[in-house]
Amino acid sequence: MVDAAAAEQFLDANPAFAKQYYDTFLKPKIISDLLDSNREPVLDIRTFHDLTMVDESEILFDLVRDIQDNLQTERSVFKLMKHLSFMMRADRMSLFMYRQRNGVAELATRLFNVHKDAVYDECLVQPESEIVYPLDMGIVGHVATSKKMVNIPDVSQNPHFSNFVDELTEYKTKNILAIPIMNGKDMVAVMMAVNKLDGPCFTAKDEETLNKYLNFANLVLRVYHLSYLHNCETRRGQVLLWSASKVFEELTDIERQFHKALYTVRAFLNCDRYSVGLLDMTKTKEFFDMWPILMGEAPPYDGPKTPDGREIIFYKVIDYILHGKEDIKVIPSPPDDHWALVSGLPTYVAETGLCNFKLNSTLFCCYKPSNFHAIIQFLSKEVDIYCV
Repeated sequence: MVDAAAAEQFLDANPAFAKQYYDTFLKPKIISDLLDSNREPVLDIRTFHDLTMVDESEILFDLVRDIQDNLQTERSVFKLMKHLSFMMRADRMSLFMYRQRNGVAELATRLFNVHKDAVYDECLVQPESEIVYPLDMGIVGHVATSKKMVNIPDVSQNPHFSNFVDELTEYKTKNILAIPIMNGKDMVAVMMAVNKLDGPCFTAKDEETLNKYLNFANLVLRVYHLSYLHNCETRRGQVLLWSASKVFEELTDIERQFHKALYTVRAFLNCDRYSVGLLDMTKTKEFFDMWPILMGEAPPYDGPKTPDGREIIFYKVIDYILHGKEDIKVIPSPPDDHWALVSGLPTYVAETGLCNFKLNSTLFCCYKPSNFHAIIQFLSKEVDIYCV
């Protein structure tokens, strides 16, 4: 039986074997455990203390696990800011997102008053509670404009400082460490740490820490920024496709275009059905149309004509039945005894040129951009329901 002392002595004497054994049996399990999303961090942040290499490694793995499992940008950055406020001994940290609204660039709070013991829901700023800085105001505006980190030991001596947030929140800002977050040359956000707790101001070591861990925030916010641009382009493409489909539909599906145009009208008129009779726009007959007449096989047209001299021929009737289950029926070359034509009133409207009139429970309207194209009639079971 080998005891612990003998095993330790053997491993000290054979470091190559110890490394091989560790890499083969222990290292995969340790890495797997470190990346386990259900693993609770072992770092104690209840009180400030100097970090060991193990503590800092724990923070790094905690951030990696969060980025791996969490798709919410704000929550990932919030976790990073909590760790940073602990490591830099910052009383408060805030995140200002860059945006352009109505063509004007500005910075708006997204995470506010983050500290080592903060709760995410309390720090997440809703749109109606935003604090907005224009780029020509405040230290955050100066950082976004210069695109450089600033470390201000005493804000009262800095000309860029604006105290309107202090007045709004009844907080006293003494010193600030702020850094821009970039996506290439594009501004994405500004992260700010306020009031050093264990010293008069933030140190060069704090700047180094913020720069080092900014890579995590930069990665998360860059993904967010690219996702935002992708969503904008996707939405733009959807609008273009929708517009193109509507144009194509308008060119190919006149039945539904009439239905869309008259949908609100028929609801207002409370009608049971309506029909659209499309008139033949041909003024000059083709040879093959005239041939049966010239050969004596068909009598010449002697019926009514429109005011511009066209023969009144309804080449299509679109019948919209609206009571019960709505239905659209398209009747090409409709017979004279169709319900929409049998009264002769559509022909009378096309012949006389009357635009709008009511007869009993039927309202007649003419659609004519230049000349008569269609005769529309609304039919209701109720008498005297329409007003012209």
